[in-house]
Amino acid sequence: MIKELLEYSLNKELEAILKAERYQHTELREGYRNGYYKRSLITHLVGEIDNFLVPRARKSVKFSILKRYQKRLDEFDYTILNCFLNGHSTRKTAKFFYDFFSESTISHETLSNILKKIDSLVNQFLKKK
Repeated sequence: MIKELLEYSLNKELEAILKAERYQHTELREGYRNGYYKRSLITHLVGEIDNFLVPRARKSVKFSILKRYQKRLDEFDYTILNCFLNGHSTRKTAKFFYDFFSESTISHETLSNILKKIDSLVNQFLKKK
């Protein structure tokens, strides 16, 4: 159901960007559809949403719902950070998410990369003061 809701939202957003529905002929149209491609996304609530269809347009489109090349929601990264701050190692955190979602959604290398990104944000914050 979440997959269908996500696909529906992306289609409606593309209609708003193109200013025309599918197969609608109008002078206000600002582009044309160009099929779909499949994508996967990891969320903090339901785990991995696998192979949902993202609509394409002939011109480059930026969706507000989904960032380009995004594999995980930001909330998922914050959940990972909370596990790490509570004393879990990267491998224990990876094992926790494997047990929780019963699939290999994240590796300990990915966790390390997330922590490096967050570490750079903390350093920027400390330099402001």
